[in-house]
Amino acid sequence: MIRRRFAVRFAWQMAVTGVMLAVLAIIIVIWMLKKFEDIEISRNFAPMGISRLISEADIDSNGLIVNSVLLQRLKEDGGWLQSLDEKGNVLQSFNTPNDLPARYVPGQLIDYWLGNEPFPYRLGLWIQEKDKHLYTMLYGERSTKVDLMQRLIADGKIMDDQIQFSNSTIVQLDQMGSWVQVLDREGVEVASWRKPGNTPSSYTLQELAMRTHNQALDGLGMDTQYDPITGLTWAVQYPMDITKNQAARIPMLNSESGVMIFGIGAFLLSAFVLFILLSLWYANRFGSPVLYILNWIQRLGKGDYSEHVRANNERRNRKGDWKRGYRIFGEVMDSIDSLAIELRTAKDAEEQTQRNREEWIAGVTHDMKTPLSSIQGYAHMLEAEKYSWSEEEVRQFASTILEKTVYMNKLINDLTLTYRLRNGVIPVTFEELDICVLLSESVVLATSHLQYEGSQIRCITPSTSIMAAVYPPWFERVVDNIIANAIFHNSSGTGMIIELIEMPEKGWRIDFRDDGQGMDPQTIARLFDRYYRGTNTDSSIEGSGLGMVITKELVQAMGGRIAVSSQVGEGTVISTIYTGA
Repeated sequence: MIRRRFAVRFAWQMAVTGVMLAVLAIIIVIWMLKKFEDIEISRNFAPMGISRLISEADIDSNGLIVNSVLLQRLKEDGGWLQSLDEKGNVLQSFNTPNDLPARYVPGQLIDYWLGNEPFPYRLGLWIQEKDKHLYTMLYGERSTKVDLMQRLIADGKIMDDQIQFSNSTIVQLDQMGSWVQVLDREGVEVASWRKPGNTPSSYTLQELAMRTHNQALDGLGMDTQYDPITGLTWAVQYPMDITKNQAARIPMLNSESGVMIFGIGAFLLSAFVLFILLSLWYANRFGSPVLYILNWIQRLGKGDYSEHVRANNERRNRKGDWKRGYRIFGEVMDSIDSLAIELRTAKDAEEQTQRNREEWIAGVTHDMKTPLSSIQGYAHMLEAEKYSWSEEEVRQFASTILEKTVYMNKLINDLTLTYRLRNGVIPVTFEELDICVLLSESVVLATSHLQYEGSQIRCITPSTSIMAAVYPPWFERVVDNIIANAIFHNSSGTGMIIELIEMPEKGWRIDFRDDGQGMDPQTIARLFDRYYRGTNTDSSIEGSGLGMVITKELVQAMGGRIAVSSQVGEGTVISTIYTGA
């Protein structure tokens, strides 16, 4: 059972952990796909950004697009967007410059889009349907490099071999840390602005091509623009490591790789944290009960059996079940709890047995010492030379000595019998007899004793025979012992009714009911203890103090059991019950 519970518990927990990892992986993958899409949009707003703008945007009652987040991305991208109707009219404009028309002639727009006619912006045309409405989006952007070169050509003035710019252009060039050169048709410098001393004054065709194509050559970037009106070429150079905007555009890893590395790292880190938390949870959930059980077993090994009491109080809920953290080890802890109770009971029984043994030894010693003292006393009297005893006195001394030796012999025989009965070493043969006849004969034999005179003893048997297998000497000894116990320990004239009853379900029983003084619960509890009631041999030599012990052993040896019911002042009922089992 516990193996199955462990298997189910661990399988369930592993499944939950797997589901958590799967959910975590799905979340990270969704995040990575979203980042990939954002990267692609940032690199090329058209067409992905436009398509996403249309598909995710809200549409108002006039059919206009509302999406502030993607429009902000459009502004960051540096582009603009116009929504056109089927006739080319502009319905909406987003981040548009002032030089754009409010209406496009359809044929002319196609020429702009295909590059057949000059247009100051690079155009993208996107047509998409949403909510049964066809949206036509015109996307445009202007290169910052083109804008800068056009501004330099328009704003720059060549005077001798120097170039003069307006303050706003100088501010822009200073932000880039750049310098400017103007070259003639042969690539020779005509004029310059803030040119460092190590900068070449002329460039071949190959050098210009390599510098403009490889932006990181010598750590310098170069942009050029040819002016067809003057036939001059304007070139601007800037250090790549100083231009913050340019440096930010060259990461150590491309964006997709960075996202993948971050996503995989986040998954591994999350999985590691999850397993750490799971390990701590396992240690707390399973480690604490295991340590508790081990400490409990160590206490049992040291003889401390009181832990089960504290366990019942602290480790169980109000319903008596083990608390949640200990429930999986319920069978183990119940077994240890039962073992602790049994060990405690055994220890108490051992202590009680030791006390009974000491009392029994003290009682036997007393009862053997008393007749021995009498025998020793009379022997000294017979041995004394200064006394001359008559024949009658000698006979009286001998009679007393004989009585004491008979008592000691009976005591020793009873001790031997109880030992042999307890260990089952008496080979006897049971006989199938009529219990009615056997009981009547045993009562007559027991009551023939002279000391029973004055006692009212009556035997009642059923009219029909009750056949059972018994050993007659033992049966007679049981009847004799119970009658003697009732007569000797009650006042003179005590009456007793002995009744044989056939039980309706199975078996039979004999009730020995007296009207004596009765017994208290303590006496009943110890009635069958060895030598619990020591008799004074001066007053009676009939009892050895083992009568009821022998009675119980004989009844059990014949397959029965004995029960006692008594109250002080109301008499006692001792029943011997035989079920035949």
